[in-house]
Amino acid sequence: MAGHKLLLTLGVLLAAAGLSGCSSTDGAEADSGAFHTLAEENADAKQYLPDDLPIPEGAGITFTQGEVAEGKKSSMLIYETEESMAVLGSTYQKYVRDKDLERGTEIVDSNNILINGKVSGSYSYSIIGSSSDSKPGGNEIIVTWILN
Repeated sequence: MAGHKLLLTLGVLLAAAGLSGCSSTDGAEADSGAFHTLAEENADAKQYLPDDLPIPEGAGITFTQGEVAEGKKSSMLIYETEESMAVLGSTYQKYVRDKDLERGTEIVDSNNILINGKVSGSYSYSIIGSSSDSKPGGNEIIVTWILN
């Protein structure tokens, strides 16, 4: 679990460090792309993640992990997509609002996404996005969900 915490912490720090001159698009509505839910994915990614988590059509899941450590269930999902950061950001901001999830940091711009929150004794989550190093023109999204 210590390695998972370190990976999560490093991911959040790297994403935050990479965000410069960012502005929130919370009030801006982007053109909606085609999304489906995680429950509709044919992958092992569902473990401990919400079934209704939106995933863009055509996204390629590159990593999934679910584990139970110290009584906490945690999952990480990483996927690559051609969907724009504007559409991804507005979709995940809407998801967080519609689910009444407690929000912490919420930064969305044309190059990055950083949305996270925590409810003591219940859950914490983060959705981090940036351009994909391995797929030029694409974006990589990292979703982490921890249930207490």
